[in-house]
Amino acid sequence: MQSAEIVANARKAVEVEPDSAEAHFQYARLLEREGMLEEACAEYAKACEMRADFVDAHVCCGSLLRRIGRAGDAEIHYKIAISMDPGNYYARFSYAALLEDMKRYDEAEEEYLKAANIRAGE
Repeated sequence: MQSAEIVANARKAVEVEPDSAEAHFQYARLLEREGMLEEACAEYAKACEMRADFVDAHVCCGSLLRRIGRAGDAEIHYKIAISMDPGNYYARFSYAALLEDMKRYDEAEEEYLKAANIRAGE
């Protein structure tokens, strides 16, 4: 099956469950893998809007926004994820990397340490 067919079929699956944050999240992941970054960003945003407590959607959205150069928007999503789940290693580590990209080194170091402490506590 060709990539375009897969995306089209996945879109049909989302249309069956349009109110499912998880469906939009999984579709966003597929779109991102296929290089359809703006579309993926929109789907991650829908998942976040539909389920405000969807930590993984906020982290993935933040990571994609970082990747496409929208650091300010990425920071918002990482902060939301961390506020909901302060012990989320991936949210902390990803946020630290963003802060480093933004040359906010002191803040990045703090977040890296928090991420390290989460892993050390496991």
